[in-house]
Amino acid sequence: MRDYEPRQPAGRVENFTVPFLWMAGLLVFMGLFTLYAMYGFLTSLASALVLRGLIDLLPRP
Repeated sequence: MRDYEPRQPAGRVENFTVPFLWMAGLLVFMGLFTLYAMYGFLTSLASALVLRGLIDLLPRP
């Protein structure tokens, strides 16, 4: 059995940052909407504020 050895170095790869951010935003929206449907506006608002606080704690590049 031979080890894999690429003949050329890997080229540039496609940047999937924007689609990831769109899908992450959609999932957060769906989660907040589910909380709103199950428990009401105040629970959804409190969760959104907690998420916003956690996002603000992330280091900036």
